[in-house]
Amino acid sequence: MIRALRIAAVGLGVGLLIVLGIGMGFFIRANSAWVMLRYPVPKLDPIDPIGYTKWELSASFLAFGWLLFVFLLLLMGGWLALYVWRRRQYEALIARLEKELADLRNLPVRSPAPLEDLPEEADEAAARRAAEVDSLARKESGLRELGAPALPEPEPGPDEAR
Repeated sequence: MIRALRIAAVGLGVGLLIVLGIGMGFFIRANSAWVMLRYPVPKLDPIDPIGYTKWELSASFLAFGWLLFVFLLLLMGGWLALYVWRRRQYEALIARLEKELADLRNLPVRSPAPLEDLPEEADEAAARRAAEVDSLARKESGLRELGAPALPEPEPGPDEAR
C-alpha cells in the first residue's frame, strides 16, 4: 500500500513538473518583453541619501525567479514535514526502549535468573580443590605464623584416598 502511494506521488510530481515546464514555455513565448526594475540604494549624499538604480530584466526571468522561490518554499515545507515525521518515529522508538529497560530493571527478585557462567549445582570436587589451593597459599605466605586463622582442611571424599 505504501509502495503504491509512493509510486503515485512520484508520478504526480513528475507530471506536475512536465505541465509546469510546458506552461513556463508558453509564458516565456508570450511575454518576451523586457521590464525596467527600479530599486532604491543608499548613497553617501546627506541631502539626497537614497538613490535609485535601474535595471532591465526579461519578464520571463522575473517569473522564473518567483517560481524558483515558491518551489524552494514548497521543498522546505516538505523537508520539514519529513523531519517532524522521522523525529516522532525516533522519539517513539526511544520511549519503547526506555519502557523495555524499565521493565528489565524491575524484574521480580523472588526468582532471579540463573547466572550463565556458573552451573546450577555446586561441584563438590571443585570446592575441595579450591579449599586445598587456599590452604596451600596461606601456608606459603606465612600468614599462619602471623596469627591468621587457619582454614579447615578439606575432608577427603569417598572416592579419594589420602
